[in-house]
Amino acid sequence: MCYVNDFCSYFAKRSPTKFVQIVHPLSTIFVLAGIVYFFSVQMFFIAPKVYKGMGYMLYWILAIFITHNILGNWLACYRTSSSVESLPKEAQVPVPEEEHLWRFCDTCKKLMPPRSWHCGLCKCCILRRDHHCIFTSTCIGHNNQRYFLWFLFHLSFALVVSLVTFCIYLNRTHCNTLLYPEMYSHFLLYFICDAQPDKSKESLFETVAYLLIFLAGLMPGFMLAYQIQILCLNATYNQIYELVYDLGFLRNCKVIMGQRGLWTFISPLLKSPLPHDGTKWEMKKESN
Repeated sequence: MCYVNDFCSYFAKRSPTKFVQIVHPLSTIFVLAGIVYFFSVQMFFIAPKVYKGMGYMLYWILAIFITHNILGNWLACYRTSSSVESLPKEAQVPVPEEEHLWRFCDTCKKLMPPRSWHCGLCKCCILRRDHHCIFTSTCIGHNNQRYFLWFLFHLSFALVVSLVTFCIYLNRTHCNTLLYPEMYSHFLLYFICDAQPDKSKESLFETVAYLLIFLAGLMPGFMLAYQIQILCLNATYNQIYELVYDLGFLRNCKVIMGQRGLWTFISPLLKSPLPHDGTKWEMKKESN
């Protein structure tokens, strides 16, 4: 994931406007196409052959719940601004006794709250800026980190459920050879040498589906691991080992996810007010 981040950062710095105009729409199409593909394959091809009756109905309920949270958190993340400019005018100026804690932004030409940093793509400073995400087309910060974390969680959960269901399907249809390396040599020969694999075209489709599910789970899985660490430490992506704001797991959850904490996994529609506006940050030494 670091290589992807460095690659995007290189081109984003060279031409921020073109990067936003090209990469953001492509990333949005990629996410939507991936969701439609996996939902269609799972619900209309794989699941009916694995689950029957009540089991299939419960699987539909689970799929709707996960899809609602993926799309809902994804949209909420995009629509929720974490920019300093989203604050009321009076909150954008420090009170005299806290002015020394604020830092001057050379681009915005004014003082900014602690933990806020400028984003060249959003063209503004972001409260508790974590990083700029191309898949949500916005910066992840104080106000929308909750949605981003749950977007990754439900996306990763969906891919795990899909993979487990697909493995059950392969076992029941006696296609479990796809779980072994030998099958992929046949798969490569089919494309490189135009050789017919031992399995039928249906097995070829199953091989492609299996590979896509496995590979698609890598990126959100890695990103989720980072976000869980950030949650546990109340840190940010670029300062992930910074411990000065770590108030303990439960308090960190409320700082990032609001008053309802981990219960916000139920739905992005669940109201969970944050404890502050992102301009004042309690430090670890102050909590003891």
